[in-house]
Amino acid sequence: MNSKLFLYLICIIFISWQCAAIAPPSGGKKDTTPPELLSANPPNGTVRLLEQVIELIFSEYMDEKSFADGIRIVPVLEGEPLIIFKGDRVIVTLPGGIKNDMTVVLTLSRSIKDEHGVELAKPIQLAYSTGDIIDTGVIKGRVYSTQPAAVYLFNEDNSDSLLVSKPDYISETEDDGLFEFNYLSSGKYKILAVERGVAGLKLDQKRMFFGVPFDSGIELDSIFTAVRIRLFKEQEPLRLLRGEWNDWYWGQLYFNNDLDEDITIEELKIGNQEMDWFYHFDDKKAIIVTVQDSIYSNKEQISFKNIKLEHTVLLDSSVINVSIPAEVDTHYLYLTSPETKLSITPDKSGPPFELVFSRPLAEEWLENINIDLLMDDTIQVVYIRKIDSPMKMSIIPENGWEPKKSYQIKLFRQDSTRSKSTFKDSITIIHIETTHFQGYGGLSGMVKGYESTQLITEILSVENKEWNFKSVVNSEGRFEYKDIPESSYIFHVFDDRDQNKVYSYGKAFPFHTSEWFFISPDTIEVRANWDIELQPIFMGN
Repeated sequence: MNSKLFLYLICIIFISWQCAAIAPPSGGKKDTTPPELLSANPPNGTVRLLEQVIELIFSEYMDEKSFADGIRIVPVLEGEPLIIFKGDRVIVTLPGGIKNDMTVVLTLSRSIKDEHGVELAKPIQLAYSTGDIIDTGVIKGRVYSTQPAAVYLFNEDNSDSLLVSKPDYISETEDDGLFEFNYLSSGKYKILAVERGVAGLKLDQKRMFFGVPFDSGIELDSIFTAVRIRLFKEQEPLRLLRGEWNDWYWGQLYFNNDLDEDITIEELKIGNQEMDWFYHFDDKKAIIVTVQDSIYSNKEQISFKNIKLEHTVLLDSSVINVSIPAEVDTHYLYLTSPETKLSITPDKSGPPFELVFSRPLAEEWLENINIDLLMDDTIQVVYIRKIDSPMKMSIIPENGWEPKKSYQIKLFRQDSTRSKSTFKDSITIIHIETTHFQGYGGLSGMVKGYESTQLITEILSVENKEWNFKSVVNSEGRFEYKDIPESSYIFHVFDDRDQNKVYSYGKAFPFHTSEWFFISPDTIEVRANWDIELQPIFMGN
């Protein structure tokens, strides 16, 4: 081969290889890195601000739509800022109304995103002043909530309706609930937390999650760091939402709130016929209603005089229409729960094994249904039967469940000419596997740093929300828990000012502070067969 031709081919191959080497790979991992603000012009902290135009430069191209509600100016001014969007550069023209010797704070909220939809890691604040100094006051705190929150700050004006007006300042919480207001002037303030999705709107106590602090106000001269707020939603007055009639002799009523276990219902009727009722087996907002004589009309009205809790009327007289099925339900009886296979963790109370039936049954039927409880398929186990309601029965071994064993529950069909009163199959079998025995331990300790004779500690399991226990703090500041299920717990303390043993969240209007509280930043471990003495817990104010 000609040497010149050979060298020419080698050069072509080398150049092709070099071009291929610098080509970017296809695909790749999704960008999840939060965008960063690289610089601002004029820079943060500028005084004697003349031009009210600020240029922001980010680490990557930004999402234009997210800027519409993502930029806030405080104090709140008339009008909206003018925003010009240029990829990774955003030019903001401040609205009119800025006065001499005024500190203005530009806040970039966490809702601002890059072109990949990734939010800012935390809110960003930039402060400018038309005077010679920038205010340096700071308010810090934390909102305890299961959802993102925003925090409103108001200049105190002694108005009782202040917290339901538009805020003067808005901040947003970080992932751990922490928030911060910077560049504040000295003075008096009130504070309020709301769910982040409604940030900027006036408070609607009936529709929004919100929270108020345990201090009536903040008097700021430099830095204030003791703000703690718990977010909640006020419970609406009890209302009857709807009714259903499932058969000729029973139905269901649904309400907007959970029903207390001790309510009474006066003069509950369908048409002119009185009804009995009991709590729904798995819906705390519902009840099951029954009649002795079947209802044969197409439609009827369900009514009651009132619903009471002790001497308090929760709901006055209500009426609702229900449609009656044209034909009686002739389906066989069946179990709505449990499943045919399940696991049980034995504990000191059993736990009871619950059988839920597809329709209300007479007490006599429930007492006489033939049930066998077997261990390892052959060993007959003596059990206790408890009728919880016409649709629910509990079974528990007389000597408790043995750990790491296999059980069977057998329900036998009863002879009946009515299919709705018996099971389709001759035997219904449920298989149960028990785990290791639930361990129990003890927990005690002392709280310090807050003086009150009405302190209550509360521990809430991370694994099981039903494990919620309280202990009154004695005159020496000590608390104690005995026989607590093994678990990780969140530790709370609150000042039970109204002495009702329940934490009170307060009100925004008319304004009423919440009860003082403290939540430990660390979980506490309760171990089986251990009585743990904690180091003193310093709470602070």
